[in-house]
Amino acid sequence: MKKIAISIGDINGINVELLAKTHKELCKICIPFYFVHKNLLKQGLKLANLGLKNVNLVEFHRGVNDSFELIKKGKKFNIYSYTSSINFEVCADFKIRPGQVSKQSGTYSFLSFAAANNFVAKKRANALVTLPINKEAWNRAGIEFKGHTEFLRKFYNKQAIMMLGCKELFVGLFTEHIALNEVSSKIEFKALCEFFYDFYKESKFKKIGVLGFNPHASDNGVIGGSEELIIKKAIKFTNAYINFLNTTGEKKELKEFLDNENLQNEILAFKHNKNVFIPYPLVADTAFSKANLKHCNRFIAMYHDLGLAPLKALYFEKSINVSLNLPIIRTSVDHGTAFDKAFKGLKLNIKSYKQAVKFAIKLSNK
Repeated sequence: MKKIAISIGDINGINVELLAKTHKELCKICIPFYFVHKNLLKQGLKLANLGLKNVNLVEFHRGVNDSFELIKKGKKFNIYSYTSSINFEVCADFKIRPGQVSKQSGTYSFLSFAAANNFVAKKRANALVTLPINKEAWNRAGIEFKGHTEFLRKFYNKQAIMMLGCKELFVGLFTEHIALNEVSSKIEFKALCEFFYDFYKESKFKKIGVLGFNPHASDNGVIGGSEELIIKKAIKFTNAYINFLNTTGEKKELKEFLDNENLQNEILAFKHNKNVFIPYPLVADTAFSKANLKHCNRFIAMYHDLGLAPLKALYFEKSINVSLNLPIIRTSVDHGTAFDKAFKGLKLNIKSYKQAVKFAIKLSNK
């Protein structure tokens, strides 16, 4: 079975409960390694009035050398020690504060994630699954990143792509956690072409729709429209480039074409009759209708809420977060820490977490 490294996320939220309520089922399909210290997990289980057994815990520490060893084997917990180069010294001796934003839990959730990522990068596990963090807690802790994807982008020096959804609907985000008034300036021809091609290459989707930026995709320039002109040109170029590669077998990298205006024009003029991307920006307010989703259910959105508001309205319970264009497999739940529900004995929806693990296993099998 595949080994899956799971970062604990913000321990003041519902993550301990998610872990406890799914562990037995997950053990049937994979070998999970939870990046959390025993004393914190036991504290959380006591607060939640839940039990666990046959659990692999990875107690992580900061160090120069990467080392991993089993330090205690038991009926309830197999405790491993993992040392790697993470950003700060680890403090696991603090009190869980249900539903509260905390600098301590923010730091711990970041280090759990960073250690689990190192573990997968060193090929000690097949995939990384991340439980939800609280961005305000990361900010209080002085973490420079706004979320998992931003960290992964810098760590691997790769343009990681955030894609969310489920088999019924997937959405890739061209921009993520930035202010809305900054989005328009990011819509540039070269950046879009690189994103579109990477998204296609990583997802292997056969039909992709790109949502317009302005209302009604600008109504042919009536409502803004400069962004739609750039998007349309980037779609045309990417479709032609994909066909050019498939037809000619050329080995030139995309950047070579984008950096040379003559080569750009050569690609734009390349005759083809097969489009991976629908050749024009889609009107976002109708793209998610039941009728239109029958024709296309794989989208790229220019900004966060344009794609995620309808996705979460339709499939919030089972959608997941997938990082594309990285040398590792990383998936996550598509919901937050649910501080308002933490440690209250409430029924929690565990579909997204289970789907995230299953999708990570599916990707690792490929």
